[in-house]
Amino acid sequence: MFDLMIRRTRAVVVSGLSRAELTGVVEGAGRAMAALSSLQARCATEIEALGDGGVNSKTVLREAGRMSTRSANTVAKTAAGLAEMPRLAESLADGAITVEHAAIAVGAAAKTSSQKVDDELSKLAETSSVDVFAEQSRRWANRNQADDGSARHEAQRMSRSLKNWVNEDGMGVLLAELDPVSYQQVRKAINVEYDRLWRDDGGRDGAPDDVRTPAQRLADAFVALITDPARRGPGSARAQLIAIADIERLRDDDPVGVAEIVGGEALPQSVLERLMCTATVTGVIFDGKGQPIWVGRDHRHATEAQVKAIIARDRHCRGCAASPERCEIHHIVPWEQGGRTDIDKMCLACSACHHNIHDRGYVVAKTKSGYKIINPNHPPRGP
Repeated sequence: MFDLMIRRTRAVVVSGLSRAELTGVVEGAGRAMAALSSLQARCATEIEALGDGGVNSKTVLREAGRMSTRSANTVAKTAAGLAEMPRLAESLADGAITVEHAAIAVGAAAKTSSQKVDDELSKLAETSSVDVFAEQSRRWANRNQADDGSARHEAQRMSRSLKNWVNEDGMGVLLAELDPVSYQQVRKAINVEYDRLWRDDGGRDGAPDDVRTPAQRLADAFVALITDPARRGPGSARAQLIAIADIERLRDDDPVGVAEIVGGEALPQSVLERLMCTATVTGVIFDGKGQPIWVGRDHRHATEAQVKAIIARDRHCRGCAASPERCEIHHIVPWEQGGRTDIDKMCLACSACHHNIHDRGYVVAKTKSGYKIINPNHPPRGP
């Protein structure tokens, strides 16, 4: 069966196909890969159930499936989780979601419950890209986890570490493990400096001998931040750590509701209180559908407060889920065409997606889950 499948796959001719035809082949291949991943996951589940004293599923996946140890562990963990989530398991078998979607769902189930994830996230997984699903499932898990995460955050803080050594080539190696709050602060600072260096390089990636590679630029950004204190500072709203909290969480008596970092984990009450000691508080009022209520301004560029409100609403690029510090503010109706600088008339767009809008005809569509940047020639399947 598999030999025939491989022969037929090799026989597919792609040269000379149109863009639409090539896109169709890529989409079909993606569905086939998802179905094969489902088959591997089901085999892993059956191997674990054999009880015959043989090697475990991770070993079989690594040796017979020729996977890395990391990939084998992920597939085995995903297989075990899918056994409790029949809808998502069926979606993977049908090729409607990828194994990456399934792994994200299993992670969300670890914080909440398998039944809730299967009931509430299966359709979202089928209609979202992997990056968007990862962000939306994280936010969903933050709002539905059993407690405020205090014990988990404390364990993460206790596990923090920074190791450094010189390898056999004489290169210095740094390995850091940080709690989510510290990680987001470091990541944002490095990304902002990275983007500054990218602009200095002319926005190009070239050979290591002339223009820096992305990995080299990240290293240079890290060194610059550590060795040059002048580069560190509050920066713009996009560069700041933004925590979003329901108003009930800010009350002294019996706080309820959710607080979370944009792009990160839910915040325990103790961490929120610590951040509040040095925070600048920006009030944003949302309506019942989660849309900020704002008054328009007669200026072209969004204010810092408006940027924070848009980040609070969109959380990431509405096209590819890039983090907010990598994003620009896009006027859905161009300013020069009468578009207003109101937060309900703007959205987050990374540089690449922003170029797709202005140069390639991509559009911003309003959906049930918020704004989406889409290719009108290949619209998403979901709402």
